Formats: sequence, C-alpha cells, structure tokens
Amino acid sequence: MEASARYRHLWTLGRDEFLAAAAPAALVRYGASLPGSGSVGMTTQTLDQDLLQEPDERVDETRLRGRVSAEPTEMEIYPLAKKPGASFRDRITIGRTSNNDVVIVDHSVSRLHGYVRLAEGWLFADAGSKNGSWLDDQRLEPRREAPLSSGAVLRLGDVVATFYPAADLFDLLGGDHGRR
Repeated sequence: MEASARYRHLWTLGRDEFLAAAAPAALVRYGASLPGSGSVGMTTQTLDQDLLQEPDERVDETRLRGRVSAEPTEMEIYPLAKKPGASFRDRITIGRTSNNDVVIVDHSVSRLHGYVRLAEGWLFADAGSKNGSWLDDQRLEPRREAPLSSGAVLRLGDVVATFYPAADLFDLLGGDHGRR
C-alpha cells in the first residue's frame, strides 16, 4: 500500500492508533504532478490575498502556515523510519537508490543525498550531494547537521518536502475533528 494511502487509513482509526502505527516523523511532498501519487482528499494551506505583498504574487503552499482550506491536493508521504538491516543504525538515510531508508526517485536527488536522525530533536544533514540541500531557503553545508522543526521546508535537489513529526502530521490530515 502506498504510504499516503496507508497514512490516510491510519488517520481514520484515530489519534492513538495513528501515533502507534505511524513512523515518528515524515516528509510530505505537495503538488499536482507527483509521480505515482493521486489525490487523497487532503487540504491545502492558503494565505488570504490581503497578506500577499503583490496581488499576483505566487506562494509555495509547502511553506505556508496559514489557514486551512477545503481544496483537495495531492500529497506524497515519506515516512522517516529505518528499513530492517539497513546501514547507519542511528541515521535514516534519504536518497535516490533503493538501499536508502527513504527513497525519492528524482534525477536531482543524489544516490545518498542526506540523512535525518533523532538526538535532542530532529536533525538533517546533507551527505555531500551533487545538487545540495536547503532548509527553509538556507543552503546547508555538506555533513553539517541542522535542526528540523515541525513545518520546516526541506529541499533536496529539486524536490521540496515539508517535515512533520507524527502528531503534527495527524493534525495536518484533519485531526480527530476532520474524521468522517
């Protein structure tokens, strides 16, 4: 089962079941042209027009923390969890090849692009990737860990995703109030 569909199903079971079965955190990728993803009935975050500096200004919805609208969007969820028997026991590797814990199939993502780990909070480090990594519009130095906060926007090459701990992802999916 695709991760997005699995998480949507877990969400229907309620908060306790979701948190027990979901990975401790995830990367969420939004967009209309995600490979292999379909509309899963999620909501997008939008800003009121009067908050924008220019009337025609375009806003990247992965970076917004505004009000939630009821417009469906496509999202792809990448659970941040170790694969059984994978290398680097203390790190969740992210890259283009199948030997990574999190596989993002995109030509701009390196074979081993970076990693996340949980220490005194979540951390991300670029592994010396060819196309680089950015955290909230700041280019990261290779092999230097940076703290990840909920809602942080991570760019790996050309791939943009938002980081959420499991509890915040449950709320993003609609929390207990949005369940039908």
